[in-house]
Parts: sequence; structure tokens; C-alpha cells
Amino acid sequence: MRPRAVESSGAEDLRADDQPVASKAPDTMPPAAVRDAAAREAAAKDDATSWLVPFSVALIICASAITVLWHLQDASLRNANTGSRYATVESLVDYGTYVIDKSRYQHTVDKVKIDGHFYSSKPPLLPTYAAGIYWVYQQITGHTIAQHEGAVVWLGSLTSGWLGHLVLLIYMYRLGKLLFKRQLAIIGTVTAAGFTYLGAAYATTLNNHSVAAAFAIVGLYHTIRACREEGRTRDYVLAGLALGFLPGIDLPSSAISAAFALCLLRNDWRKTLLYFATATLPGLAIHFLLTYIASGSFIPIYERRELYDYPGSYWLRENGIDALREPKTIYTFNLLLGHHGLFSMTPIFVFSLLGLWSFIKQQGSPRWIALAVSLVSLVVFSFYVFRSHNYGGWCVGIRWLVPQMALLVVFFGVWLDRVRLSRLKLGLVVVAFAIGAYNTQDGLSGPFQFS
Repeated sequence: MRPRAVESSGAEDLRADDQPVASKAPDTMPPAAVRDAAAREAAAKDDATSWLVPFSVALIICASAITVLWHLQDASLRNANTGSRYATVESLVDYGTYVIDKSRYQHTVDKVKIDGHFYSSKPPLLPTYAAGIYWVYQQITGHTIAQHEGAVVWLGSLTSGWLGHLVLLIYMYRLGKLLFKRQLAIIGTVTAAGFTYLGAAYATTLNNHSVAAAFAIVGLYHTIRACREEGRTRDYVLAGLALGFLPGIDLPSSAISAAFALCLLRNDWRKTLLYFATATLPGLAIHFLLTYIASGSFIPIYERRELYDYPGSYWLRENGIDALREPKTIYTFNLLLGHHGLFSMTPIFVFSLLGLWSFIKQQGSPRWIALAVSLVSLVVFSFYVFRSHNYGGWCVGIRWLVPQMALLVVFFGVWLDRVRLSRLKLGLVVVAFAIGAYNTQDGLSGPFQFS
């Protein structure tokens, strides 16, 4: 009979879930105990409807994937950014060279001149991958990009941006299950990644930003798993593979790879050097090898500014948004809260800062992961503030920070998992989510437009 009495008591507690925790706790109960009681109540309620999470997440992922699929780019002649990559894609497959002189996309301004020939200024890893997709398509159909640009560009967008976005959503769910106790936090994180995160807009194109974000989230997931007691060797390996390819996709995101490597070193330096470091070598080796083959140097083209200085170069006569010379105070404001602002375009990141702080206050690996993400975000943001004067051209939001945005989405979930949502807080979240969703929807129609 005692088990039945205990069960009855538990049922009474579950039925009382809508009552404030403070009303059921003695006045002398410490705030930490109140929070713990609230967490237990939320967990008990979640257990009763646990089937809702995978079902809801599956619907959200499908809806976001279909939305991005519907908006996939199928033309690139007028887009200097993606056109630069397709110049390499066409030249590699149709002319067998990284030289883009004969490409129909060679008019792009994102190019450099080496030994009298034009080359794309983009890192070669992603365009070379896309060229492999195009080569397979051409072998099957016999079609060229000159004759069937729509099909080739659409396929390139599908197998880069869209595929990366799908991987990101799946790993957002896996991170949610790994880190969060509340269903709301898991569902809210995946929903934010699918509909109010600007990387979803860039996923409609062949681009480095949303692809790099996917590698960063995969790396984060396996880094966190490796730092836990149940962390396995394969987590070090998979983290190394993801974070090894990341710099070749997006050079500034090397900071993410370095920061997570430090977290792993602190956790277990032997496994980090033996498994993680070894697993990073394929991605890094391919990046440097392709850079050398494409440009004759191991130094990335972005770091060889002299290659942009040739007669007729756009970068010697910049105009429009690229020619802005604003004071750094105004420029920084616009990157944070202005027309390309990190927080004005995606206001839920304000809550992400609170999630980061809650992890920083903890002990152990959560603190170091949060410190790593905070440091990376600060370093990359500062890099662009001091090294640049434009906003990445005509684009929605500050596209350079898309990989860091993906990390901040995770910490929005951390905040959701720990906060008690009053009506005011819920209202603020809904408003912030709506603003971000509007900007993302605007970007889906074409991310390379004025913000």
C-alpha cells in the first residue's frame, strides 16, 4: 500500500503544476531550492508528453527545410558573391583550371589577378566541392552550366546551403536533447534555428556562411559530449573532422576551431592530441593543398591584398556601400543595433547573452564552453570592426557572423531551459522572435540585397 500512497502523492504534485512554486514552498526556502523545485516540476510535466518533442521537431525541421528549398537560388550571373564561386565551378569542370578568364561569371568583382590571369578570391574548398557536384551532373545529363544554369545553380545551392542547413537543424535537436531538460527549450531552439536565424536565408545559396555554421554546430555538439564523463573517443574524432574542415570553409571561423580545441585540451590533453588533432588534419591539408594549387601559395588569397590591386580592379574604385568610411563608433553601432545589427536583426540573441552568463557561472565544462563561445564571438566581431569598413556588400544582416549566430541560438535555448517565463518575458520572446523571423523571411527572397 505504501507505493500506492507515494504514487498518489506524486499525482497530487503533478496536478498542482499550475501553482507557483513559491506558494508550495516555505517562506524560508532558499532561491536555489525554489529553482530546483521548479525544474523538477517542469521535468515531471515533460515526461508525461515526451512524445511531443520528436514529433514537433520533425515538423519544424521539415517546414524549415521545405521553406529553404522553395527559395533556392537558381541563377547567379548577377550576384558577384556566388558568381565568384560559380566562376571556379565552371572553369574547373569545363576548362580544367582555376583560372576564370573564360567563365561567363568572370565579370564578378570578387576576383584577383595572378600572373596575368583572373582567379576567384573565394577560398577554393567549397567551390571545388561544388565543381564535383556539377561534374557528376554533367556526366549524367551532358548539360553544361552555360546551357542549363538554372539546374546547375539550383543543384549547387541544394548540396551546399540547403544540406548544411538540414544538418544544422538535426544537430540543434541533438544539442537540445543533450543540454536541456525542458521540452520548450528543445522545441524553441530548433524553431529559432529554422525560422529566426539569418543563416536560413543564406542557405538558399552556394555560400560559406551557413555551411560553416553547420560545421561549427557539429563541432560544438561533439566537443560537449567529449567533455562529459561519458565522452567517447569517437566524439574527439568527429569534433576534429568538423572543426578541421571549418577553416577551409570560412577562414575567420578558425577561431571557433581553436577555442573548442582549447576546451578539449583542458578536458583531456592526451585524447585531444591523439584523436582530435589527428582528425583535423584531412580538412586542413585539403584546404592548404587546394589553396596552393589554385593560387600558387599556401597563404589564403584574402590575406594577399596586393592581388586585388590590378588595373581596372573594383577594389581600387569602390562605390556604394563598399565605399563607406564611417567613424568606427557608427560602424560598430550599425553592426550591433543598426541596419545590419546582430541584435536588431535577431533580437533573441539578447536572451542568448543571459544563457551564456548562466553557463559561465557554473563549474566545469559548461563554463569553459560558454567562455569559448563568448571569446570567439568577441574576437570575430572585433576583427571585422577593425579590419573592415563595409557590411559585406549588399546583404541582409551581417553575414560574416552567421556561424557565431548559430552558436548563439544554442544559448537562447539554454536561457529558455532555465528561466521561469512570466507573461512579460513570454511577450518579449514572441516579439523578438517575430522580428527575427521577419528579417529571415526577407532574406529568403534573396539574402544579397540591402539589409
